[in-house]
Amino acid sequence: MSLRFTDRPRAVVLRVPLAARAEASGRVPMRSALTCVALLALTVIVIYFALSLGTLTYSPGEVLRALLGTGTAQQELFVVGWRLPRALAAAVFGAMLGVSGALFQAVTRNPLGSPDIIGFTAGSSAASVAVIVLIGSGFYLVASGALVGGVAVGVLVMLLSRGGGVAGFRLVIAGLALNAMLVSVETWLVLNADFDVAQTATLWGAGSLNGADFEFTAAPMVLGGLVMLVTVLALGQLLDMLGMGDDAGAALGATPARTRRYAVAAGVVLIALVTAAAGPIAFVALAAPHVGRRLAGVPGVGLLPAGAAGAFLLSSADLAAQHAIPGNSYPVGVVTVVCGGLYLMTLLVSENRRAAL
Repeated sequence: MSLRFTDRPRAVVLRVPLAARAEASGRVPMRSALTCVALLALTVIVIYFALSLGTLTYSPGEVLRALLGTGTAQQELFVVGWRLPRALAAAVFGAMLGVSGALFQAVTRNPLGSPDIIGFTAGSSAASVAVIVLIGSGFYLVASGALVGGVAVGVLVMLLSRGGGVAGFRLVIAGLALNAMLVSVETWLVLNADFDVAQTATLWGAGSLNGADFEFTAAPMVLGGLVMLVTVLALGQLLDMLGMGDDAGAALGATPARTRRYAVAAGVVLIALVTAAAGPIAFVALAAPHVGRRLAGVPGVGLLPAGAAGAFLLSSADLAAQHAIPGNSYPVGVVTVVCGGLYLMTLLVSENRRAAL
């Protein structure tokens, strides 16, 4: 990857080589780039606290030595073996959720067009719970169920909204209907399962990073990172063009229907990978795009700021879930639901005040 700075307007050009004579590139406004750098720096600080805090607390020097492989066996076990996979998973999964939310909000042209609300997360979650209740709770079984469920709901929503295009009102209505049905199916499965199985499904359904390790979460992190990179470079500018209207976007070189299909497909893959590895984590995909756009001051989709904001939000939420109440560790989904509810109420109050003016 290479960076190049332009003068008028001030921007950063990202270039990623894909083959011998091919590359993907994207142009990022300077304020957006600085916002992403600041959010990522804050995320690194949060990751440090996640590595140092716990039953045993380590100093910055001890954390660094453990990461470099020169610490004691105990330090390396706690910092690298147990805490680092969870901290990295929180950051990468948060970025994936942020980008996924930005994609769906751009496609639906709706600030509430989050995968949590329009059924995609519910598809992955319901399929995984069905696997846990009917087959077993092995990681690869549950992960496969989440991927299949997310993709199946994505295809179904696109088919149901086909008559009105992939964008707009019909897609949101189809997603809301499927979300309600899938939540009911998931509840029915849990209520009719054995107690131990129901408890396992309920804990998984809360959204948790407690079991994160490199063996099981490395593949979703790497695949999600690749999908994010390609999506940001290939779709970011095209979606910004469509934000000016389909006719204007087509005149500038974008193909509206095809671009939206690719955006939905990328968003479904991202949300399914996160759900497969950590369960359904709510509200990050909804809030991160709003936070990223406001901080970066970008009027368009803002995939990079959304990803950076998502990484910071989920890392902070997981840190709070582990250490906010001494002696208690909670699933990160509990914290994101509480914060997401407060964010929605704040958003509603803000919109009401703006409408009153």
